[in-house]
Amino acid sequence: MQEKYLFKIKKEGKIFLYSKKEFEDLMEITYLPNLRFDNVKILNKVKKICVSAGKDGYLTKENIWFGAYYEKEIKSHSIPDVYIKWIDNIKEYGIFANKDFKIRSFLGEYTGNVRKYKKIIDDKNSYLFEYSVGYKKTPYTIDAREAGSLIRFVNHSFKPNVEPLSVYLDEKVHLIFRTKRAIKKDEELTYNYGPFYWKKREKPIGLK
Repeated sequence: MQEKYLFKIKKEGKIFLYSKKEFEDLMEITYLPNLRFDNVKILNKVKKICVSAGKDGYLTKENIWFGAYYEKEIKSHSIPDVYIKWIDNIKEYGIFANKDFKIRSFLGEYTGNVRKYKKIIDDKNSYLFEYSVGYKKTPYTIDAREAGSLIRFVNHSFKPNVEPLSVYLDEKVHLIFRTKRAIKKDEELTYNYGPFYWKKREKPIGLK
């Protein structure tokens, strides 16, 4: 049976196509098109928190509206026309536009394993995203270190061209990424990791 997805990796100026399995073997990760919850108990707890947050006003109209606006892209697990490329030993891999993108173009959902945050082991995990429900914080995090979508390869910049957006759809919050401005072909996709990320880490020399 033919693989459903094709992933692009650029080497020596040429783009190579990989099946899902080939991509996973090469990058040593599991590709996740949607969120994976540690167990059913956490999934049900998250849904309950979302319902409660909606009643208490923690979920904004924007959270709900953008969930409906990007519903098709989220549910279809859309993979944008991008490619992965090794940059250097500091940034490692990055993700680049394989075409021109318009402003506010959907790029993908930040997926991973939704589980409880563990401070002792998680402080140095660079692939965590806090799982918040609107303005309401939860004890959960999205861990994309070993399993996630292509968005896990988006690097940091203090002048980003991509932005995360928290949206509500199907009783769950989804963290999606979209273009902050128009992006040209071969431009690296970046977003600002924020002050909390760098609070516990030393910024590499020359990072912009």
